[in-house]
Amino acid sequence: MHFVRHALLLVAFAIGCPARADRADWVEGSSTQNDGANREHYNGAAILPWKHFMGDWRDANDTVQGDVAYAVSEVIDDDTRKSVRWDVTRLVKEWTAQKSPHKGMFLRVTDGRGRIVFASRERPDASLHPALEVNGTGGTIMLAATADTYLTASTYRCQGQAEQLRVSAAPENLLVRFDLDQLAAVGAISAATLVLHSTEQYGSATIGVFRCGQGHDEPPTPPVVGLAARYKDDQGIRADPDVVFATGFEREDWSDEWTVAEPMDKIDTIAADTTFQKFKALQGRALRSRIAKGALTALNTTYKFGQETGAEPEEIYFRYYLRLGDDWNQTLQGGKMPGISGTYGRGGWGGRKSDGINGWSARGLFRMTVPRGNPLAGTTPVGFYCYHADMEGSYGTNWIWNQDYRGYLERNRWYAIEQYCRLNTPGEKDGVLKAWVDGRLAFEKTDIRFRRTDELKIEQVWMNVYHGGKLASPHDQHVFIDNVVIARRYIGPMVTASNR
Repeated sequence: MHFVRHALLLVAFAIGCPARADRADWVEGSSTQNDGANREHYNGAAILPWKHFMGDWRDANDTVQGDVAYAVSEVIDDDTRKSVRWDVTRLVKEWTAQKSPHKGMFLRVTDGRGRIVFASRERPDASLHPALEVNGTGGTIMLAATADTYLTASTYRCQGQAEQLRVSAAPENLLVRFDLDQLAAVGAISAATLVLHSTEQYGSATIGVFRCGQGHDEPPTPPVVGLAARYKDDQGIRADPDVVFATGFEREDWSDEWTVAEPMDKIDTIAADTTFQKFKALQGRALRSRIAKGALTALNTTYKFGQETGAEPEEIYFRYYLRLGDDWNQTLQGGKMPGISGTYGRGGWGGRKSDGINGWSARGLFRMTVPRGNPLAGTTPVGFYCYHADMEGSYGTNWIWNQDYRGYLERNRWYAIEQYCRLNTPGEKDGVLKAWVDGRLAFEKTDIRFRRTDELKIEQVWMNVYHGGKLASPHDQHVFIDNVVIARRYIGPMVTASNR
């Protein structure tokens, strides 16, 4: 990308995720919701998938999904209750020396076909709970597990609140995590032992300890800047030869800039919002959109390329600034956000399955707000909601922007959201969708088949905010949108006068 020399001039908006060290933790899950780790996700509430079915681990050689365990222990089926111990000294020393990230222990069968049942930390008898015994120059400490669960291939439901943990070749894999902050009092570590209590055995098995390897973190990177770096506060950006359309919603007749602007009873422009004490304008006026209590549609505004420019492109960049209001809290289901489409009123939205000929769409989406107790609590996952020629059901495919957790948005904060769409060669799987949050890549997919005919183009930018699905919003919720730019080249976040 061009304009890299301006990288340090960007507006200092926060990145699209909380800066928390535990955001990559697998989640045990709550007692009331199916929101923990399961066979497909390490964080069910945040829709964060394992890279591998039934969990991600690294072995003692740091090999992804490797077979060299840090420790093994054979459990014999003799129908007796027993303690089982693993020497995990090497692993714990690695963690305390910060040679590898502490993401928990991953136990799986390395030999044998038996199913071994252990007591979990939810068991009423605390003497049977998982423990980590650590010896050092300062003495011995026995750590209780802060989280434990098991993954089973037989169900998508999380098992974090069960009173038992299971390991088998079925497969069933066990996860357990300890708070290592307490180890400072132990001094130099001489030995560390994982202790679990087997309550039942159904056949014998050898169980190995590995380290959990989940996560979507990436090394820190500066924002990628684009053509917006030439224009302070986006002033004059509309005249750029690569810009198709730009608006900051400053005009009284702002709706005339769009092909269609609706529903007018749910949208208006504001410079300040006294309803929300935490609201701060991006600059000047912004578009305010309300998902009303009991309603579905909050924004359905379009910019149609054919009508406005006389031609429809096959690739386009689209950037807008988004702020979730203080009253934003999705508790029932997700919905749609602004995006790019070519439905032509025939197919590719609303359950009208795309067949590659009738239409397609790649709107944004939001999912339910992540609940309390989760490493990403209070954030709302966003992504693409795509109708494409290879879709299986009648409704669009969800692709969450989980790269480095950038698509997890907080309330009361402005984010620069940018999307790129390049249509595929008709019939081929080479279509592209990309998304950036505050100038950092959050999602990329390069094998999409949007169409089977070149009669389908990019028809419009679709500014859509919609609750659902079919369930209406349980209360009023607001989003704010500003500084929309549509261009033929990457746009990037804007710069301000103070840091240009």
